[in-house]
Amino acid sequence: MDNAAILLAATMSLYCAAAAVCLWSLRGETDRTRLALALAAAGLAAHAGMIIDRGIELGRVPLINLHDSVSFAAWATMAIYVGARRARRSAALGAAVSLVVLAAVAFGSAIPRDTNQALVPALRSRWSTIHVVTSLLGYAGFVLAFISAVGHIAQEKLLKAKRIDLVQKRLPSLDALDRFAYSMVALGFPMFTLGIVTGSLWAQSAWGSYWSWDPKETWSLITWLVYAAYLHVRILLGRRGKPANRLLVAGFACVLMTYLGVNLLAHGLHKY
Repeated sequence: MDNAAILLAATMSLYCAAAAVCLWSLRGETDRTRLALALAAAGLAAHAGMIIDRGIELGRVPLINLHDSVSFAAWATMAIYVGARRARRSAALGAAVSLVVLAAVAFGSAIPRDTNQALVPALRSRWSTIHVVTSLLGYAGFVLAFISAVGHIAQEKLLKAKRIDLVQKRLPSLDALDRFAYSMVALGFPMFTLGIVTGSLWAQSAWGSYWSWDPKETWSLITWLVYAAYLHVRILLGRRGKPANRLLVAGFACVLMTYLGVNLLAHGLHKY
């Protein structure tokens, strides 16, 4: 096995172990979230090694194609989660995040790797890496906000049904889930905004136009507007619960469309 295969196996094994420990903690009497966090952090380190090894192989930052961008987005999602102190105490969030990241890594590894190391002139702009990194960091924050929104919906239904059991008690409170989702959007929204701005600067330097209504650009704007609406509802109107969660679910659907959907349904300037 080469280094890439070893690092991929280690990454997926550690993320899988972290998810298993979190699920075990949900059903058991003993809280083992610290062990799960340690396994997730170890997986994060192996994942970083995998990205670095890929960069060495290509001789550049590995972010140009879908295979590499999915890997980085998954890494960023786990990195933000591990760095979020409040989230560390929740076995439910830990299980959900670990499983989502594990699925993303598996999906990314199944995508054919582009072995062509040469970059077209448009991708050599100084704005290219900044645009992609900030956009993917924004996506990572939105993924975590979506997971929290789903948890909020599940917890709310359990409480209304008066299903108070060990699993329900392991779920974060509605207030904790709402605050975590808000903090993730508060992180992801500025990053995504910066991604749009730097993308416009990149487009100007590469194609002579700041905005061309490319399908990816159009859906990026729609995604930005949905999360702007969430912040408006959450901050200015003080609305929580269903109104905010619906916007987070809609926003995540827009993220999927922006990141993957437009490449399957439309053709534009973007490679992914």
